[in-house]
Amino acid sequence: MSVVLKDFIEAEGLEPGDRLPPERELAPKLGLPRTALRRMLAALEKEGSLIRHVGRGTFIAGHGVGSSALRQPAASAIDGLRTYPAEVFEARLILEPKIAALAALRATRQEIDEMQKSIDRTLIAQTFVEFEKWDAIFHRIIVQSSRNSLLASLYESIHAVRSGKLWGKMKEQSITPARIDAYTADHVAIVEAIKDRNSKDAELRMYEHIVDARTNTLGPS
Repeated sequence: MSVVLKDFIEAEGLEPGDRLPPERELAPKLGLPRTALRRMLAALEKEGSLIRHVGRGTFIAGHGVGSSALRQPAASAIDGLRTYPAEVFEARLILEPKIAALAALRATRQEIDEMQKSIDRTLIAQTFVEFEKWDAIFHRIIVQSSRNSLLASLYESIHAVRSGKLWGKMKEQSITPARIDAYTADHVAIVEAIKDRNSKDAELRMYEHIVDARTNTLGPS
């Protein structure tokens, strides 16, 4: 990232997911003409340091992954939430296959690349915590690429539960190297369907993936 912009981000305490000021405000803060600033932003977007959304602004990314996928769930998303793993899987089976179908129609090339990068990170994960982190990011990138803010808001409750201690303990107890390989293969198949713009196959692959995860975690239904 440009040293000038990096210094500004550090001084302002900005983190992945935070939005940069608009160009008309940022250019004088950095002491740059707007044409030079635009070239800098375009270069940083290309390398994956920034995410730019038309009509929404420019956001700081992290490790090339969309900022909303990297964010930890807000405390307000967890406070007062009382549910059970079986309910979580029911909700996931209702929401996520349809979200994957939408992603197959709407995901950008950059988002598809980010999905693949998250798969690559799960392949080299050395610990369960690291695997779980990138597994969660994979699913959140798909939600992000569905371009449906209401579905994204609903999914945040699911993500909040998945980030909880009970869920983590259950999944860690159920995970094996063979199951990690199977989950990764599922992710690859989902991405291939999205890449092919095959919404029906993306929906089916996601449904089967969540059914397998439910069986592995809770046992046969």
